[in-house]
Amino acid sequence: MPRSSPQKPTEARRSSGHGAKSTAVREQAVLALLSEKTLGAAAGKCGVNEKTLRRWLAGDEAFRAAYAEARQATFEAGMGRIQALTARAVNTLEDLLDAKKYPSVRLGAARTVAEIGIHQHDAATILQKLNDLEAAQRQRQGARR
Repeated sequence: MPRSSPQKPTEARRSSGHGAKSTAVREQAVLALLSEKTLGAAAGKCGVNEKTLRRWLAGDEAFRAAYAEARQATFEAGMGRIQALTARAVNTLEDLLDAKKYPSVRLGAARTVAEIGIHQHDAATILQKLNDLEAAQRQRQGARR
């Protein structure tokens, strides 16, 4: 008598048609893409063929949207962690600026502080120009009405 295997839970079954994957498998694929260095490793981690993963990334809009949303959330979480560390980093740079023994350390710290200042200035300048452009566009639109 042939052995029968227990039926998989509904979420683990194929959603429709030959080769279709469940929502849970797709979610695992998104997580694998975020955590693995290569597409092949991600495919292996989530149990999906690499070709399937490539096809989802190339042509499955829902999968691509879920992946993009997860990437954005991961990025924002990382940026939050960096912002939380900023005060410590600035304190460290300040301490390094006072280093007496190693002039190269002072130079590196000074260079880093100057670069951060330049980037901040550039960002502020770009934002101001963007705000000016948006204000001018609103004025033009208001004048047309």
